[in-house]
Amino acid sequence: MSVANSVAMVLLQAESHRDVHWASIFVGIIALALVVQALGVVAVAVYAFRFLKRLEKLGDSFDQKTTPILEKTNLMLEDLSPKVRSISENMEQLSYTAREKVDELGVTLTQVNRTVEEINLRTRVQIARADAIVSDAMEATEDISQTVQEGIRMPLRQVMGLVAGVKAGIETLVSRFPFGR
Repeated sequence: MSVANSVAMVLLQAESHRDVHWASIFVGIIALALVVQALGVVAVAVYAFRFLKRLEKLGDSFDQKTTPILEKTNLMLEDLSPKVRSISENMEQLSYTAREKVDELGVTLTQVNRTVEEINLRTRVQIARADAIVSDAMEATEDISQTVQEGIRMPLRQVMGLVAGVKAGIETLVSRFPFGR
């Protein structure tokens, strides 16, 4: 608008026909520049529209490719949840059972200790056997505990590996598209 005002001022204040002629030439140049600018804006709008359409297709493609992966991951997590819960419950029962056995062994050892005071060398051999039983029970408990822990860790590592793989795949997929750069 300020351009039109400036042109009108020039035309109204022109003292000669020559100045009006120059003013008309400059008005024509300005009009031509405005037309070129308008064409540029239209070209950018068309390019932006095409880019948005392409971006929308890319988003749809990305959605179509990642949705099955996410669904499979959710299904796997739903499938593993009861198994992990079952392992946890079994571990809890194992802990209670082991504690009961240790308590029972404590009572037995107390009785054996009284017997040791009353009996001769033959009873000491029996005490050594009881000690071996306790050691074996503790080792067995430790072995069972480690087995259960490995039973929990391995599926969790697999899930974490799967999630890391999905993440790496998504990052690779996203990095290959021009809008990610």
